[in-house]
Amino acid sequence: MIAAIILAAGDSVRMGFPKALLPYRGSTFLATVLDACRAAGVDRRMVVLGRDAANILAEVDLAGVELVRNPDPETGPLRSIQLALEEIVNHPVEGALVWHVDRPHIPLAVVEVLLDRFRQGGAAIVVPEFDGRRGHPVVFGRAVFRELLDTPIDRGARAVVRADPSRVAAVKVAHAAVIEDVDTPEAYRNLLRRSDLLGTTPRLPEPPAR
Repeated sequence: MIAAIILAAGDSVRMGFPKALLPYRGSTFLATVLDACRAAGVDRRMVVLGRDAANILAEVDLAGVELVRNPDPETGPLRSIQLALEEIVNHPVEGALVWHVDRPHIPLAVVEVLLDRFRQGGAAIVVPEFDGRRGHPVVFGRAVFRELLDTPIDRGARAVVRADPSRVAAVKVAHAAVIEDVDTPEAYRNLLRRSDLLGTTPRLPEPPAR
């Protein structure tokens, strides 16, 4: 089994609005990512939430999704990954697809090819690569779960990826979305413009009260 760990615990300071709740294609960033995971055949889906948890739970149907709370999201993504891994490390989970919620525009085909490459074996970590740059989402195999759990927060998951190049499979893809963060209002507007959705969401919604 492969589990999806969707990172949605950040405070979205630069965006000024919870990124998980940003409107996108008639849905939200978070719901879009969850739907893609389901379509890719990932049955165990986990969402790591932070201080915006109450607002997100009120807006997104998370039935059938495992919730993980990160009380200190400012510590960075690795801590969120660790909290999720603690829930699955003792279960029969072969790998974890780690997906940042601010990349809802990653095509399903990219996710499928990453999962297929992981299932082929021979790589403990599978990453997408576009134009020579590695991006997200990343598939981490059980072989590196303990290493991720033991890595100091300030080093980040990247330290695990870089520790041993021989165990990493970089899959070349033709979609720049894998290297794009949508974490500012300008980046969000650019995403909507490229998706022909700018007119449907002309400005950011008012941020909900925490």
